[in-house]
Amino acid sequence: MLVERALCIGVAKSASKELILTHCDDAARFLYVDNELRHGESRRYCISALTKSLPTSLPELGAKVAVVKCLRPATLIELLEEGEFLRDRAALMLSMPYNESCPFPACAINKRPAPPELLPEGEIRKCGELPECLTVVVKTARRPYFVVRLAQSVKENIHPDVPIIVVDDGPDQYNPEIMEHIEKFQNLKYIIGDTEDLGIAAGRTIAVQMVKTRYFLNLDDDYMIPQNSGIEKMIDLMDKSDLSVVGAKGKTSWAGLIDFLPDEYGRPILRQLHGTCVSKSQMLYFSNMCHRCDLAINTFLARTEDIVQVGGWSKELKISEHVDIFLRLKAAGKKVANCNDFHFDHDPSTKNLVFGMNETASERKAYRKLRWNRTKQMGNRFLNHWNIYKFKKVGGKGTTNQNKTGIDKIAS
Repeated sequence: MLVERALCIGVAKSASKELILTHCDDAARFLYVDNELRHGESRRYCISALTKSLPTSLPELGAKVAVVKCLRPATLIELLEEGEFLRDRAALMLSMPYNESCPFPACAINKRPAPPELLPEGEIRKCGELPECLTVVVKTARRPYFVVRLAQSVKENIHPDVPIIVVDDGPDQYNPEIMEHIEKFQNLKYIIGDTEDLGIAAGRTIAVQMVKTRYFLNLDDDYMIPQNSGIEKMIDLMDKSDLSVVGAKGKTSWAGLIDFLPDEYGRPILRQLHGTCVSKSQMLYFSNMCHRCDLAINTFLARTEDIVQVGGWSKELKISEHVDIFLRLKAAGKKVANCNDFHFDHDPSTKNLVFGMNETASERKAYRKLRWNRTKQMGNRFLNHWNIYKFKKVGGKGTTNQNKTGIDKIAS
């Protein structure tokens, strides 16, 4: 059977004006003007995603795309520079010997860094006071009341002078009452972005680039620091070893190993193997509460220079950025551990806040729907970014033995 390969994007001749694949002689011509892809000589028509046949700025995964009358914000387009995109996933360009069991470039990342080691005595540089060693980094999305609760817990249970850097979505400033609560913390640097939807990845990268201490603690805004969190012990562990990241204990066995492999059709799959840091006996020889991992939970202590070195988070991922940063660390040969004596309190409810209104049931429902739609969108972008067909989670809570097949086939 002859397969047509020279196909281009065209516009359906029906009333729907949907984009279709067509012969290149009939390809549509678009111009990128003022953050829109405009079609036709009049430039009054633009590309937009559709929801129920209407232009939308919040499309769901699988939404149709069509040419419509230019109508912002639905017709706004964000372009990624190809050079930067390829640098972000440079690990896929690594040369590697042919491997019959995993024949595509991403498999080069399966080779794990050497196990974490203690530094020679003469190379150990001990941190001094906590404010000189540690910065707390937080990305929030218009939730200053959670940030204030977190800042209070940092003051009470770590140190009153530990710097905190918070990056928030913009562009609107808060009223004086809210700013008064924020300004009570002299060590809190609160940055409001100039865009409404800055995204977690871009926000965290901005914050980390401003960190001046050796380490930073990455937290979501709805976390709190408990007494005896283990932070000083973890800093001591980082001081005397070659670890780049230490993850905290989570409620589930989310931390684990990650690897690439082909599916039965040869398509590239990324596997996240829940709980394998413990089940594969990856315990550190110098700390029996810590295990060597590829992927820790999203609450972690990191060596600032190592995160900056890998470029931070992939900024086009508004959410679903978690696995991405650990893939970048693994590709760069950075060492990661997860420790069960390092923990924080997570409380996403709006109870016991210093200030702020309680969410209604309808607001919570709307937020969950928006987050679910965005997670699907960003999940698809993550797959494209790493040039993989599917992201597969194996193991974890509620996993059957049948679903755990393949966990033993992990690169050492």
